[in-house]
Amino acid sequence: MQSRFDKQDRLYQAVRLIRPIHLNIQRTLEVQLAGTGISVAQRDVMEVLYTSGPLTVPTATRMLGMKRQFVQRTMSDLIVLGMVERRRDSRHSRAYICRLTDKGSRLFQTVHEREMALLRQRLGDINITEIVVALRVLARVAGAYEAAAADTINTTPMPQSAAAKEVVPA
Repeated sequence: MQSRFDKQDRLYQAVRLIRPIHLNIQRTLEVQLAGTGISVAQRDVMEVLYTSGPLTVPTATRMLGMKRQFVQRTMSDLIVLGMVERRRDSRHSRAYICRLTDKGSRLFQTVHEREMALLRQRLGDINITEIVVALRVLARVAGAYEAAAADTINTTPMPQSAAAKEVVPA
């Protein structure tokens, strides 16, 4: 039987909170983005470009932890909207660099200011020590699950094709 203060049980309780937190953040962002013309996924791509500067799609994909095709499609949609521009990478002749346009930068700043206002309003009473501890724990949890996901991907057997499953007569 686990005690009330079992460390692993408490950690599991924290991990269980992540899914509803993520869903509620998503819902809140959808409401905050109403009328902006961008989706939550587009906002996420814009954020990584805003905070990191010009990036290739593969680099943005790694930073976001999303599938490359999804990030590519999202980036293409943002280009059509005039939020992102794409240029040849001077270091790699076949690669492209994506960066926010002035319009995209202004929109992201507006969206981010709304998010920060909500944090101040709803969570302004949390002190810096609590925030530092939460960031440290969440970073460890994120790293552990990222490593576990990579292990799963690297050790999951690939499905065999129908031809490979056929028994070859001796």
